[in-house]
Amino acid sequence: MKLKSLFLFGLFAAFIAGAALIHNLGGKVRLDLTEQGLFTLSDGTKRILADMNKPLEMQLFFSQQASQDLTQLRAYAKQVEELLAEYVLHSNNMLVLTVIDPEPFSEQEDKATELGLQAVPVSTFGDELYFGLALKELTEAGDGAVAVLPFLQPDQEAFLEYDVTRLIHQLQQDRAPVIGVLSGLNVRGGFDPQTGRQTPPWMSVEQLEQQYEVRSLTPELDHIDDDIDLLMLIQPPELTDQALYAIDQFALKGGRILAFLDPVAESSSASAMAVTDAGSPTALNTLLSSWGVSWDAGQVVLDAANALVVSQGANRPPMRHFGLLSLTQEGVESHSVVTSQLESLNLGTVGAFQATAEATTEIQPWLFSSVESQLMDANRMRLGVDLIELQRNFVASGEEYALAVRALGNANTAFPTGVDHKKAEGHLAQTESLSVTLIADTDVLTDRLWVQVQNFFGQRIASPWADNGNLVINLVDQLAGSPELITLRARGQYSRPFDRVNELQALAEERFLVSEQRLQQRLEETEVQLAQLQQQKDGEGALLALSDEQQAALEDFQRQKVEIRKELRSVQHELDKDIEALGTRLKVLNIFVAPVLLTFLCWLVAYLIRRRQTLS
Repeated sequence: MKLKSLFLFGLFAAFIAGAALIHNLGGKVRLDLTEQGLFTLSDGTKRILADMNKPLEMQLFFSQQASQDLTQLRAYAKQVEELLAEYVLHSNNMLVLTVIDPEPFSEQEDKATELGLQAVPVSTFGDELYFGLALKELTEAGDGAVAVLPFLQPDQEAFLEYDVTRLIHQLQQDRAPVIGVLSGLNVRGGFDPQTGRQTPPWMSVEQLEQQYEVRSLTPELDHIDDDIDLLMLIQPPELTDQALYAIDQFALKGGRILAFLDPVAESSSASAMAVTDAGSPTALNTLLSSWGVSWDAGQVVLDAANALVVSQGANRPPMRHFGLLSLTQEGVESHSVVTSQLESLNLGTVGAFQATAEATTEIQPWLFSSVESQLMDANRMRLGVDLIELQRNFVASGEEYALAVRALGNANTAFPTGVDHKKAEGHLAQTESLSVTLIADTDVLTDRLWVQVQNFFGQRIASPWADNGNLVINLVDQLAGSPELITLRARGQYSRPFDRVNELQALAEERFLVSEQRLQQRLEETEVQLAQLQQQKDGEGALLALSDEQQAALEDFQRQKVEIRKELRSVQHELDKDIEALGTRLKVLNIFVAPVLLTFLCWLVAYLIRRRQTLS
C-alpha cells in the first residue's frame, strides 16, 4: 500500500514538473504529431527564413463575428495562425505576426480593403468575411513593399506554405527574375477567331507571372536582352536565321533555355485559323543539332503502361488512351529536386528525344516512357484516332523513350560565320557550360491536363489534380529563381489510387475489348455474306427487293448484334458487380470487424490485468 502511494505521488510530481517545463518553454519548442506534419516547416522555408535581410510584418485578417457559424473555417484559421507562428519562431526576429479582426465599419476593415483583401459574403444580411494575409516590409518611413494573399481558401491548404514562403522570398528580392517567352501558341491569352472571344492565359504561365517578370518576345528578334534570366521557348513559330543566331549566342554565353516542342500541339488546333499563331515543332531543328539532340517531329510515343484513363461519353465505359500519358515516380528522374516530390504528370501526344552520334554535350533524360511503348506517325494522331483501334494495333517495342532531356556541357555554335557572314558583337564559337532543358510536349502546360480553373469573385482560382504546374514552377525556380522554393511543393496528396479497383477496371476493359473485336468480326463476315448474295441477285436481273436468303441473313445479323450487346452489358455489369462487392467487404470491415477486434483487445487487456492482480 505504501509503495502504491509513493507511485501515485511520483506520478503527480512528474505531472507538475512537466506542466511547469512546458509553461517555461512557451512557444519556443513544439512537437508536431500530425501525419503530414501540418505544423512543421520544410527545410526550404527554414533556409529562406534564415537568409532574411529585410524585416517583415505578417498581418493575418480573420473576421471572428462573421465566422461564428463556420466551424470548419474557424478551425482552419487557427491552423493558419499556428503555422505562421512557426514562421516567426524560425525567423530570428525578422518576422512579426499580427492577427487582426476586421469588424464591420472599423478602421481594420478599411485597412483590409486598402490592402486588396477579398471580402466574401456569408449571409443574406450582407455580412462579409475577411480571411487574408498581407506581408509588409518594415521600414522607418513606413513605405515598404506589400504582398498579399487575398483569401486563404481551405481547399488550397496543401499550397499554403509555398504561397507564404513565396511572398517572403519575393519581398527579399531587389528585383524579380525576368523570363523571356517566345511562343507560337496563345500561352498568355488572346483572341480566339473560332469563338470570337478573348481566351485567358494558361494557368501554368499565369502562376509564373505571379512570381516573375514574364516578358513576351517576338519571332523577329535579333538579340536577347541582357537582363533576361531564362529564355522559355514554347512551340515557337518558324524563325529567321537572325533569331536563331540570337538564341544560339544567348545559350553559348551562359543563358538558360527551357524549350517545349510538340509533334501534335493540341492547343494549336483551336487557333488554326490565325495566321500569326502557328507554332512549329521543327523551329529549333538547326539549334538542336548543335546541342547534340535528335528530334523527329513526325512521331509520337504511345505507352500502354502509363496510359491515362479517359471518358468516352454517355453509355460508354472509360478507356485508356495510349497517346495521353500519366507519369508517376517510375517515369521521372527520382533523384532530381525538380521531380522527386511530384506524384503525377499528364502529357498529351508527346514526342521523344535522342542524342545524336556527333553530340559533344551530355544528354541527360529526365522523363521516360515505359518499355511498353511504341512510336506512331504523328499525322494519324493529328487526324484523330479511335481508342479501340489504337489499342488493337498497338505493338510494344520494348524500348524506353526519353520524353525530356537536358543538354549540358560542351557545344559549338550553329552559326560559325554568323548570319550572312556577319558576326554579332562578342560572338562565341563554343562553350563548356551549355544548359538547355527540353520537353517533347506543350500540352503538359495546358489547363485541361492538370487543373480546373474557377472564377471566385473575379479572382481565378486554380484547383490542380496533377503536378504539371508544380513541374513548370520547379523548372523555372531551378533555372532562374530560388531552388529552395522547390522543396515546398507537392506536399499534399492529390489522390490515393485504388489499386485493386484499377486492376478490376483493366480486366473488364480487356474483356470488353475482346467482345468488341468478336462483334466486329461477325459484322464483317455478315457484310461479306450480304455482298455475295447481292451479286447473285444482280446477276439474275432481280429488282431491289431483298430475297428470302438476304432477309434471313439480315435477321440473323440483327439477332447476333442483340446477343453481343447483351454480352457487352453483362461484361459492364460484372465490372460494377466486382467493384461493388469489394466496396461492401471494405464497409463490413470498417463498420463491424474493426470495432469487434478493438473490443476484444480491450477485454483481453482487462482480463490479463485482473488475472495478474488475482495471482499477486
